Amino acid sequence: MRNCCRRSWNWAGGRHRQAGGSRAARADDPGRPGHHELGSPSSQSRAGAVSSSCEVVRSSVSPQVHGVDGRVAWLFAILWLPLAAAADTSPGSASTGPSDGRAVELLSHELAVTLIPARHQLLATDRITLKALSPQFQQVSFFLNRALRVTRIQQRRGADLLPLAFTVQAPGTRPEGMGEREASLSGGEEQAQWVTVRVDAPTGSDRTLTMEWSYEGVLHDPPREPRHLRFVTPSETAGHIGSEGVYLSGETHWYPDVPGARPSYRVRVTTPEGWEAVTQGQQRHKQVSGTSGDRSVTADWEVTVRTEALTLVANRFVKASREWHPPSGDKIEVAAYLFPDDSQLADEYLEASIQYLEAYTKLLGPYPFPKFAVVENFFASGLGMPSFTLLGSGVVKRHYVQPFALGHEIVHSWLGNWVFNDPGTGNWVEGLTTYLANYYYDELTGTAEQAREQRRMMLLGYAVYVRPDTDYPVGRFRRKSDQKDNAIGYQKAAMVFHMLRREIGDEAFWAGVRKLVADYGSSSAAWGDLERVFAETARRDLRWFFAQWVEGAGAPSLSIAEAVTSGDGVPGGMITLRVRLTLVGAAYRLRLPLAV
Repeated sequence: MRNCCRRSWNWAGGRHRQAGGSRAARADDPGRPGHHELGSPSSQSRAGAVSSSCEVVRSSVSPQVHGVDGRVAWLFAILWLPLAAAADTSPGSASTGPSDGRAVELLSHELAVTLIPARHQLLATDRITLKALSPQFQQVSFFLNRALRVTRIQQRRGADLLPLAFTVQAPGTRPEGMGEREASLSGGEEQAQWVTVRVDAPTGSDRTLTMEWSYEGVLHDPPREPRHLRFVTPSETAGHIGSEGVYLSGETHWYPDVPGARPSYRVRVTTPEGWEAVTQGQQRHKQVSGTSGDRSVTADWEVTVRTEALTLVANRFVKASREWHPPSGDKIEVAAYLFPDDSQLADEYLEASIQYLEAYTKLLGPYPFPKFAVVENFFASGLGMPSFTLLGSGVVKRHYVQPFALGHEIVHSWLGNWVFNDPGTGNWVEGLTTYLANYYYDELTGTAEQAREQRRMMLLGYAVYVRPDTDYPVGRFRRKSDQKDNAIGYQKAAMVFHMLRREIGDEAFWAGVRKLVADYGSSSAAWGDLERVFAETARRDLRWFFAQWVEGAGAPSLSIAEAVTSGDGVPGGMITLRVRLTLVGAAYRLRLPLAV
């Protein structure tokens, strides 16, 4: 699940608007001037053209400026440039669940869930299919919300169900033999208990076994105001079932799971009449049952695309949908699940969703899910899950269809919900998503001035919110908790991708983006994987680039110290431009376009 920017003053979007979801990215100035490597020899051109050269002069003297930070003044000195000082800026689901260290792979969940909002209650069964990766396999540890009580676990042997012994460990502890990194893949250990199950080793040639869980409990954690600025994070809840709505995410741990698993799911959800449940994948069937005054709705969902976690929401929705036919020939459902008071906005969200899907399918490849839905939430949020986005009611009412808003969430369908971060090596997803949505969409649609303004706002965010003593490398960004993190992990990272595009050219850059999606779909990619992909499409070594911009902190402070032209002034004659730049601090290797 991509938890992007929820409700926010969208600096990354280049507009001071309160937004209710993750941000998107914009692009480069379509009419690009030529690139000049700093320190390269001057060039000349005829027919009235202007040639330029750049000379970088190192200076140890801090700039004399007034304002927030010296970097701000230097940034404004060069923001008019087209680059706008952009320089400022394991596959699979195998996991070692058993406490004896032997590995298993969790293949699938078949969940049957009853939600009772009036009592905050969940009643559930889960048929779990595992594959043993060792013949000595004897036990496996699952994590489950500590508020849920396991009543029974059985193993299926043919037509028989045999009871299994299990032990429960307190939250904050982990099974013996389980490493810290493996345990951390569960996320939110303070919310989870570990349930270790003794099993009979599978005897079949496929080495699979099926166990059936029964469990129940109360999940009552009403959303609270965020500890950080709402610009950065949404209302906070570990998961809630209530009359105002249902929200159960991967961080809720509402079903038993093992660290690092990426299974498929089938989910049967029963809710009170008038309620509608939404999750990932496709709804296959829905029916109403019961007698008058005690009727319920049961919906069957199938999630065939393997994913990191399953999110389930429910409320009194009004559904509207359309069928979208992408170039692949598939039929994709585009839907809006809105509250009755906002149902008149459905067409606006459906039209915008299809517009973004069509644009980004051309850039990123086939859309990887069977549906895309805009779902209204009962608390402030802007969350992207595989095949749907969950937007707070406040922002739905404010027509949250801009590229930095809905467009950003749709890009996460490919980046973050199809190609995942490697959790141990940094979060590149938000930077690339911000580049493609918040920035590039303006370039794609021909609004060059808006694209330039977007770059300026990204750079301003980095200059204002990141002090030299709190700066850190883009490669160390995991998730944002304050404006500094947003400026580094979203805004500066987006400009790093902009510089990469400038460095290797459009053909190699877009080929690299498509290759990343094609090669790492339904699996994890780290920064090192991105380096290899782009180096392959560019056909050259990019080690210096990733070392400087991803692994190193900081950004250059540049100013134009001198600009001199010479020539005979005759129309059609030759003009030579000499530019001298001053660089304060460490030396950087970068390309700096000049607009004359």
